[in-house]
Amino acid sequence: MRLRSTPLGVALLSSLLSASVVAATGPSDAVALATPRAAAVTTPTTSFVVTSPTAASRRLLPVAATTTRTPTVTFTVETTRPQQTWWGTGAALTDASVQLLASAPAAAGLLFDPTRADGARLDTLRLPLSATDFSPTQWAWGWDGTRATPPAQALAAIDTVTSSVLPLRPDLKVVATPWSAPAAMKTSGTLRGGGLADAAVPSYGNLLLAQTRELAARGVPVRALTLGNEPAHSSDYASMTMSVAQMAALGRQVGPALPADVALWAGDHNWEHRWAYDQVVAGAPGAFDGSAYHCYGGQPGQMNGPTPFRIISECTGTTDGWASSFAWQMANLVASPVANGSSGLLMWNLALDGASGPVDAGSRWGCKDCRGLLRVEGSSVSMQPEFYLLAHLTRAAQPGARVLPVSSSVAGTAVAGFRNPDGTVGVVGVNHTTTSQVVAVKVGTTTKRYVVGAGELFTFTSR
Repeated sequence: MRLRSTPLGVALLSSLLSASVVAATGPSDAVALATPRAAAVTTPTTSFVVTSPTAASRRLLPVAATTTRTPTVTFTVETTRPQQTWWGTGAALTDASVQLLASAPAAAGLLFDPTRADGARLDTLRLPLSATDFSPTQWAWGWDGTRATPPAQALAAIDTVTSSVLPLRPDLKVVATPWSAPAAMKTSGTLRGGGLADAAVPSYGNLLLAQTRELAARGVPVRALTLGNEPAHSSDYASMTMSVAQMAALGRQVGPALPADVALWAGDHNWEHRWAYDQVVAGAPGAFDGSAYHCYGGQPGQMNGPTPFRIISECTGTTDGWASSFAWQMANLVASPVANGSSGLLMWNLALDGASGPVDAGSRWGCKDCRGLLRVEGSSVSMQPEFYLLAHLTRAAQPGARVLPVSSSVAGTAVAGFRNPDGTVGVVGVNHTTTSQVVAVKVGTTTKRYVVGAGELFTFTSR
């Protein structure tokens, strides 16, 4: 992945709060995983949950409605205009995350257990099919022209999925993505950078199909596949460029041969690369079931095509403050993408340590300040801003939900609405201002009002 370099184009983001990640993440944010705060979740008629960027005591905190305060902003949910179907919410199981989750096994529950009152309740996982910039060692699957053989690193990730995650989340969806083909298929002759060789395109396509079959045989519920992570980017870690012609040819080969329950997504690169998506999809009619986008360049509106289904498959926080993270991410990863047809949000690393690693020590250009959903240091686990963003989103949007338009009485507010399969209506948003607001949510003929603190995320659910 690449970091941004412009205010809306590259590092997350303009600062509304000067607090640093270190200052904002203290002992009060840590979870004692030996005795997790788990509870069966009941669904009341109406609920409202907030998360503060500054007060650890107000994180995933249920708050009661107010009957005495005048609304400063009103959100009206248009329940009669259902839009696209929500696919899922999650993050990537990199080698760094595999290693850290193994050191703190109960952290998987904090991420995936759908009953935890303090959990993220993720339902989707992105699985690398090669080394990444968060791989301490380089690796790729073995390939003899017929059989795809997972190396030790891939087997460790498979074991994490099947032994730690699936028991918590049997309905898990996995997105499989390679960062690089094996070195022998590349112009560089190495996993580090270079491009896919033209002569290797058919073999690479066969490898992708074989990997999908092998993962399924090992119990991994692959539900989507991309041809390669950031195919216009080559760096000094495991990465690989592919031309439009190569990706179209791979689409024609791989798409029709995948199992019916595995989707093929085009792209898997930044919003700004939309032009390439258009050409790839046009070059392989009917082969691609969707388009996957990253947040590191361009604008969310560029993801409005070229396929009916589209999703954000990667984004990360870095050194930005909590309030600024909440404000930018809710606007640019949830509200605007949903308005442009997005059906899901996957962040980057599930877990990283206090040094934003472990990373590929041989890479100069890999991300050195990425932030995981969890910070894991020994047995200490702390939830980071992106954990709470996704935790609020999963409380509003279940897999299979239909997006509902939400109108606001105040222009520029970031909010999204959903009708869930269980009949609940969910609304997720953020108070991007520096003062408390009285938020009114109107669903049908019912309006509820709540006080939301400065910079706080909020989620409303109602039957």
